[in-house]
Amino acid sequence: MISFFPWSLPGGAWDSSHRSGCLNRGPMTCPSPLCSLKLSWAFRFFLLSLSFLLQLASPVRIFSQSKSPEVFDASYSALVPSGAPFWIGNELGLFEKEGLKVNLIYINSANRVMAAMLSGEIQLSLAGVASVVAAYARGSDPVAIAGAVNKINVSIYAVPEIRVPQDLKGKKMGITRFGGLYDFSASFALKKWGLQPGKDVVLIQIGDIPSLMGALAGNSIQAATLQPPFTIRAGQLGYRELMDLSKSGLEHQNTAVISTRTIIKKSPDTFRKFIRAYSVALSVFHQQKEATLKVMAKYLRGIEPFILEKSYEAYKEWVPEIPYLNHAGMETAIAMTPGIEKGKEIHVSDIVDENFVRELDQKGFYKALYKR
Repeated sequence: MISFFPWSLPGGAWDSSHRSGCLNRGPMTCPSPLCSLKLSWAFRFFLLSLSFLLQLASPVRIFSQSKSPEVFDASYSALVPSGAPFWIGNELGLFEKEGLKVNLIYINSANRVMAAMLSGEIQLSLAGVASVVAAYARGSDPVAIAGAVNKINVSIYAVPEIRVPQDLKGKKMGITRFGGLYDFSASFALKKWGLQPGKDVVLIQIGDIPSLMGALAGNSIQAATLQPPFTIRAGQLGYRELMDLSKSGLEHQNTAVISTRTIIKKSPDTFRKFIRAYSVALSVFHQQKEATLKVMAKYLRGIEPFILEKSYEAYKEWVPEIPYLNHAGMETAIAMTPGIEKGKEIHVSDIVDENFVRELDQKGFYKALYKR
């Protein structure tokens, strides 16, 4: 800490040289007026106190004590437009305006997301809800706190030789990971067609959606579960759409903003700030097309502008303006998640907490955002 009066401290530059002179000549013969005060400790204390008060009033000191942003680690689990509100929040500085520094991490597996969250590596994620149901059934305390994509928006595409779903018998269908949304979607579609997953049609875990497209092109699989923008590209390449689950009548919460009750309890105000910034990002997504497409293009590299725009228009129908969750869709997720013990009863209220969204809604925050 820099003192405005270096002589006021014992051992300072003036103190050592001047005092030695005083000792040689005697305080009565020293020409300095300070020595006439005999350098009393009372005077030293006065100077030190004055220095401290001046430093408190200094603008430099006030600036140096400004609060640092809270660091927050969050993930998104798919390279599709559902991640846009998170990306917008970061790119447009919306999280920073709430005093948050959000480190966004791409983790392409719902199970890995949950493992990272339970181990404390991340505090929040945009991910599928099946992992929330499964983790709760195993005794953890995951919770969905806001909606992200409130309808299932997966389609089944096949090579041109597959003309009807029954042609898939004896073939292979690609999914991203077992236990996630694509696994659920494939199983739902096959059962609806009267085909048994694993027996009539083999499900192959590929990894991510670009890899699914590559596997289709190489004919190592004959069908795949896809989401926009890849559904649009698949159509351009001549692949055949066998089912669009968003039009199947199935209510299903696709993705949500998730965390754990333990993490939230440690710092509820941090999550309150995050949901406020996330809500503003949603309003940008719905109301500022050009800004949104610019951000999406940065994260979804290599996607043609035409496909990107079509994907954006599709997701606007599935992403809520006010991020409440689809409770009927959560019921479906609970019923359809594999691996839950028989007799284990899970209620929506066990894995959903919309308090942060509700607080904002009751204060008129969303009405102001959308000017309604």
